[in-house]
Amino acid sequence: MTTTIAIASGKGGVGKTTISVNLSLCLALQNKETLLLDADLGMANSHILLGINPKLSLDDFVTGKSSIDDIITTTKDKLKFISGGSAINNLLNLSDLERHKIIQSFNNIYKAPEFMFIDVGAGAEASSMAFMSSSDKVIIVLTGEPTSFIDAYSLIKAAFLDYKITNFGIVINMAISQMQAKLNFNKFQSIAQKFLDVNLKYLGHLCASQRIRNSIVSRTPLMSKNNKNIDTKCFDDISKELSTLDTNKTGTIRFFDN
Repeated sequence: MTTTIAIASGKGGVGKTTISVNLSLCLALQNKETLLLDADLGMANSHILLGINPKLSLDDFVTGKSSIDDIITTTKDKLKFISGGSAINNLLNLSDLERHKIIQSFNNIYKAPEFMFIDVGAGAEASSMAFMSSSDKVIIVLTGEPTSFIDAYSLIKAAFLDYKITNFGIVINMAISQMQAKLNFNKFQSIAQKFLDVNLKYLGHLCASQRIRNSIVSRTPLMSKNNKNIDTKCFDDISKELSTLDTNKTGTIRFFDN
């Protein structure tokens, strides 16, 4: 049985893709069958952070050129990956039928993984909401900035009111310390739960780190077999909390809904 986890954010620039890539690698390095789907349509760049350039992408599946299994790439760390590609016009203008086709195609995948992460586009646009509502669990990435709070709140409000998503994991990025991250979570939780009937769970934090910035510039993922430091420990800690995050039951079509 596959656990699907959508990673989203209210706005761009908060580190959503960096977290998607490295959290996926974290589980792959624990010898758990893990698949990362780059569904940040039109802005797909997970392959850049992974340091790879897949020949096939989601666009090849949508246009009927390739099967879902054909577009899966396996990295040197045994992470399975589906690139969002760069055919912006095709993927930005997906119809509801095409989005449903993508989601339902995972029912026919040759070997279902134990975990699948979906890096969805920032904000509450249609494709992002469809992929979030089709996932078992949803993680929201935010920073301590007021704009991040406002946009994350707007995303959670839309997900709750339009798709009945009630459970959200929260990862605080670019924190000064663990204490500051927890304070930011508590502040955000008090705002969101004052107006919305949702459950927010703190999953962990990442500090503002030169090591993470260097990994992005060098196109070398932070997580690797030989790389152990305070930043990789944060990803390990977040991965351990995933099982404590409650599943959403939205009543919509779902990934791996056999």
